[in-house]
Amino acid sequence: MRSTAALSLVLALLFSLAAAQVEKQIDIFAWPLSASKSQTLAKLSYNTEKATVLSYKVPALPAGEEIVRIGFHHPTTGSWSGIATAASNFADGKDKKLQLLLNEQGQVYHVGFKSLDWPSSSKGGSKNDDMSVEVVPMKAGSPVHLNKPILLNAEGKLEGQPEEKTFLQKYVQCQFLLEIHGNADLLTGTGGLLAFS
Repeated sequence: MRSTAALSLVLALLFSLAAAQVEKQIDIFAWPLSASKSQTLAKLSYNTEKATVLSYKVPALPAGEEIVRIGFHHPTTGSWSGIATAASNFADGKDKKLQLLLNEQGQVYHVGFKSLDWPSSSKGGSKNDDMSVEVVPMKAGSPVHLNKPILLNAEGKLEGQPEEKTFLQKYVQCQFLLEIHGNADLLTGTGGLLAFS
């Protein structure tokens, strides 16, 4: 009985690992603002850990074009998801990096784009000519602590909270700090804001 349970756990683990490493493909498009339709920028193969550039084509940009949209069409809805970048980022000599942002299911939900004037390393990806690709999996955020009790002391004040300073204490502290920095004439003395006799 225990051996079959252990065997089923091991098989379930192996199947989940195999499912996580399934290679998927996605087409990334470049879409200049003045163009009526997008053009294929890159074809990528990816899984939850790494991505590979299958093909990359430098986009044909109209003269004087300043902004290019980079993104993809969602396979289920067909809606566009992407970012906008300067057309100058596609100039020769720049190292370009696509980022595939993955959700919990390992599907691309957004793309990012970086362009540098010097070569950079590609983490979790590969490089084709001057285009590299990186996989950015979604990370769990810090948990929210709701309904955390507020503990008050017998006087109705928060424990460990420093006492509020009076106006006079704040004034003396401010004057002391200004004395240290040599700006005491702003508060007292020669034509300052608060001249006392």
